[in-house]
Amino acid sequence: MKQYITKVLKFFAGFLLVFPGVYIVLAGILFDIPLNKCIGILFSPFYYFTTICAVIAGYGLWEMRRWSWYFFVAAQVLVGYENVNFVLNASESHHKIAAYLVSIILQLALIYRVALEVRVPYFFPRIRWWESNPRYRFAVPVVMGKNAVEGEILDLSLAGCFIKTRGELKQDEVILLKFEVFSYEVQCEGTAVWLAQSTVTHPKGVGIKFCFLTKVQKRALRNIQKRLKKISSLYRRSRYWMNPEEFNKHLDAIETSYQEPRFMVYKSKRSS
Repeated sequence: MKQYITKVLKFFAGFLLVFPGVYIVLAGILFDIPLNKCIGILFSPFYYFTTICAVIAGYGLWEMRRWSWYFFVAAQVLVGYENVNFVLNASESHHKIAAYLVSIILQLALIYRVALEVRVPYFFPRIRWWESNPRYRFAVPVVMGKNAVEGEILDLSLAGCFIKTRGELKQDEVILLKFEVFSYEVQCEGTAVWLAQSTVTHPKGVGIKFCFLTKVQKRALRNIQKRLKKISSLYRRSRYWMNPEEFNKHLDAIETSYQEPRFMVYKSKRSS
């Protein structure tokens, strides 16, 4: 899932990685803490505990690890408690309550924004990345519905896919999909569970959840995923040390390591 990390999440992760130094500066400015007290805070064991938790959260978010969200929330709780100590024992501001309320608002905004970023891109935005099936990014043409709306599948899993398309689709609409991957021709129905408008991180398209898959179709999708996983692994391992001829040779080996393709059709109950 690391390939799905957005620029926004990278920024927040990077901020947490340099948190020990940035935090004391921001706290000193916000709560009007004099320099001598800031130096004293640097020797506080609780300060180190808080910042270490934040750094771990930043690393986990950068690597898109399952535990990162929990470390992030824990770090924010510790920061909130540390801010109380700053207000009571170190601040020389005449507006201590107002400054603390501003810090709480900033923390809540940060938690909300990061929560949005740890949702699965494209498909099922309400599901965290670790709760989804493994997804693999590629581009393959697809035809949708009776009107033969054209699109392009950008990622695929056993549960569904995300389709980049300019066609107008409706939320919860049931759509007949026809596409071909690695010579496997797949025809099945899916429900439009999420409509995406064109943004910097998301193209215009639709997240599709497959309604029903036969055993043959599931087997085909598993084979497709295995190929994509092997190709992705091959690329990561070989891009720095393998020449193009060797890469193509290994790629051909992956292509021929599966059985001959079959045509898989799912007839909807309404049409049968």
